[in-house]
Amino acid sequence: MVEVSNLTHIYKGGQKALDKLSFSVEKGEIIGLLGPNGAGKSTAVKLITGILKPTSGSVKVAGHEVSDNLDAIRKLIGFMPQETALYQDLTAYEALEYHAELYGVPKEEVKDRIAKMLELAGLTHRKNDLVKTYSGGMKRRLALVRSILHDSELLILDEMSLGVDVQSRNLIWNQVRKLKDEGRTVIFCTNYMDEAEALANRVIVIDNGALVASGTPGDLKHEHVGNYLIEVLIEGMESTHGPDWLTEKVKLDVEKVSDPLNGGPRTAWIRSLEGHSDLPLVIGRLSESGLVVKQASMREPSLGDVFLAITGSTLRD
Repeated sequence: MVEVSNLTHIYKGGQKALDKLSFSVEKGEIIGLLGPNGAGKSTAVKLITGILKPTSGSVKVAGHEVSDNLDAIRKLIGFMPQETALYQDLTAYEALEYHAELYGVPKEEVKDRIAKMLELAGLTHRKNDLVKTYSGGMKRRLALVRSILHDSELLILDEMSLGVDVQSRNLIWNQVRKLKDEGRTVIFCTNYMDEAEALANRVIVIDNGALVASGTPGDLKHEHVGNYLIEVLIEGMESTHGPDWLTEKVKLDVEKVSDPLNGGPRTAWIRSLEGHSDLPLVIGRLSESGLVVKQASMREPSLGDVFLAITGSTLRD
């Protein structure tokens, strides 16, 4: 459905947002596009939708080069931007009616389609109220159904649940699942790891404008973190003792070690494939090294653990 090949984009002023990015999306997939702030997610989305033109490389949707077939491509795509881009002085009905006209929805179908979209968004009772009177969650729900009003085959959602309440988030998630059941393709950008884990068939991680990982959430956990994470609170580690030093002691890969705080205990996160059988081994090997284990626990890794393992924990602007 989507083919991105060696995509590079440089903004005016010389900022390189994407650097030879390549990935593909099959029809019917739900793809979570992840990356730190400034990684290039929104730029990639704008290139796929034709809002921006690439500096070099290629973007194809349904086999058509986007830059050469903008009118046809845009009818295939439903786009929900991070900023909902709704006209505040229109009612919900008017906003959907305007979108229907803009995208050439057959006139005899407009009324029924709008009614269905309002019902999906839970906004039928507020259809004649101005958008500016809506809560943030209501606006996000309206923006979502607007993106599918013209029967789009590809949905691109940029931070679909940003700033919404739990009920709105649940409705949006359920609608995305239904879209997949209908055979539509969905690409969504998110900074919420639980959202990506709950919805994505496959996750694509980009950093500094380049692809750094791709796979199912389960595969990425296994590859980058392990089947389990052992968390231990340790006394006796010197300030110079880091992950490599501890890896040698426990004979397992240490993900990270917390910074020393006034000479107190430090926490280490250790990757494990075997689970419960590795826990007593870790405790024993630490004790043999003269370290004191104050606390130990084990859990399955989250997609957040994977994200930090791949992109690091340094703050991004």
